[in-house]
Amino acid sequence: MVAATMVSCAPKVTSEMLTNDFQAQPTNKVMIYGPKDSVPETAKAIGLVTVDGKNTSLRKQYTRAIDLAVKEAARKGGNVLVVDNRELKENRLKGTIAYTDEKIIDSLTLSAYRVSQLQHMPLSKKPADVKQMGDKEQQEIAQQQETTKAVEQEELMSVYLKRDSIYNANPEAYFDLLNEYDDKTGSGTVSNGKSEKKSRGGMIKVGIGPEWNTSKIYYEGSNYLSYIRGNAVSLSVTSTEGKAYGFGFDLYGSITEADIPSYKYSSYEKYDLTLLYLGPSAVFGGHITDRLRMDIVVSTGVAYFQDNDYTQIGIGLKSALGLEYMVSKNAGIGLDLLGITSIFGNPSGARLPKDESYGYQQLGLMLSGRFHF
Repeated sequence: MVAATMVSCAPKVTSEMLTNDFQAQPTNKVMIYGPKDSVPETAKAIGLVTVDGKNTSLRKQYTRAIDLAVKEAARKGGNVLVVDNRELKENRLKGTIAYTDEKIIDSLTLSAYRVSQLQHMPLSKKPADVKQMGDKEQQEIAQQQETTKAVEQEELMSVYLKRDSIYNANPEAYFDLLNEYDDKTGSGTVSNGKSEKKSRGGMIKVGIGPEWNTSKIYYEGSNYLSYIRGNAVSLSVTSTEGKAYGFGFDLYGSITEADIPSYKYSSYEKYDLTLLYLGPSAVFGGHITDRLRMDIVVSTGVAYFQDNDYTQIGIGLKSALGLEYMVSKNAGIGLDLLGITSIFGNPSGARLPKDESYGYQQLGLMLSGRFHF
């Protein structure tokens, strides 16, 4: 069975069903898998969809192409769309329409953020392996949909009656009710190639963990201590606007206690080494899988150092490599390996080897909590 939809010079959408049509699904309940995503085995193919750009560049209107493919998949009863972008250079986007009984993952449904993730995935060399649905499974799903259809209609009827009564009494209150519902659900669906709610791709990251001082802390001439452990906290705020890169700012602070030998090692003096850093940052990264994200943050800013004898202000360089596990659509936990280098002017009387400069370096391993907005 082949269906075609064409509007003027718009992209042409065709679909070919491998099974009988199922009941149409809501477009916001269609999960979209990219060429590098792992498609669950419970998703079984029921059809194929093709979006032909014709005179429209699908690379420039990728959002619109995905929107059309999702609508066609939902119209044919699918709740899974597996994107095949191998022919995108030829201005064609293909996909497998599938159906699963598993719970819908909202983060994989149609939104500006999800489309951006798909757009930045590399081109696939082969299509995803999605097994076709068998006859027995088709019959079971068809019977299940028929059974639940009457129940759903009965439940929705009360909602429609409530909305109708609100509209007849106060039309403005009716639209306020719809807007309030959209705000609570946070659905960033795409319609007619335009996003109704575009994700800003922002992230707030708060970290805490151990740090190790890798600088040489000199005492008694050429003697020094190094790799002293302390504690650190960090705050990072970035915004990517749904892209693979973005900008923000970083805040970092650490406290290290060091027992420095005094005159001829006769006693030890406790030193408190404090380092603070603040500066703008650039972030690069994205999803590795549906749940795993990786990001790299580099930053240059102002560093402040204080110990028992000196207070210094200088230049700081900070970099971090982070791995995050998404526990929900808007939150995750991660592990960050970071390094920070600060450079200060030599204090009066300080003598260092010729190949060394006066500064402070640290390595840190931070457990971080992340919030995406």
